[in-house]
Amino acid sequence: MADDYRQRTATSYDNVAAEYADRFQHEMNYKPFDRKMLELLVERVGAMGTICDMGCGPGQIAAYLHHLGATACGIDLSEQMVTEAGKRYPDIDFQQGDMLDLHKVADNTFAGIAAFYSMIHVQKPDLPQALSELFRILMPDGRLMLTYHVGEEVRHLDSFFDKDVNLDFIFFETDDMLPLLQQAGFTMEEVIERGPYPEESQTRRAYLVARKPAQ
Repeated sequence: MADDYRQRTATSYDNVAAEYADRFQHEMNYKPFDRKMLELLVERVGAMGTICDMGCGPGQIAAYLHHLGATACGIDLSEQMVTEAGKRYPDIDFQQGDMLDLHKVADNTFAGIAAFYSMIHVQKPDLPQALSELFRILMPDGRLMLTYHVGEEVRHLDSFFDKDVNLDFIFFETDDMLPLLQQAGFTMEEVIERGPYPEESQTRRAYLVARKPAQ
């Protein structure tokens, strides 16, 4: 079932990749809090190494990290999203991959991971596996920045940008997410929530910064 869910999620984003990229390419322009949080991630990571935009979509988060002077890359479930990201930001490396099974990524590869709203397409029973994979590929003393919509609902879309999709947007309560991160091995550094900007879906959002302990 998990494989079927992941495949329909990838296919849905393949179908709308160009339209999605056009819509969200410049979203950092109206998200000052997100910019500040990414600046914090770059500051915490320092010169340790590369920051991966996990679930990168068309690459706007990786591009902002690059703008801040970080070495950035991106991984996304959708092959077409990876193509769109590569066209828009040719100086950044983007690859297709599934955060539930990042077998192409070695242990301790990334100094930082920015997972901006990518967990919202991970079913709740698969969260421990996804977080364990992120922990595995993060360097000791590396940072994970995780964002998601706060709540308990699941919003389903059959149409997105006037195209057929089959997408679930899964919300999480922070009280549920924190113990899962700790069970994966992370220590928490920041737990922040904010309300929505006018240009966004009107949902509450969480921003968590977690650290992989130094060995």
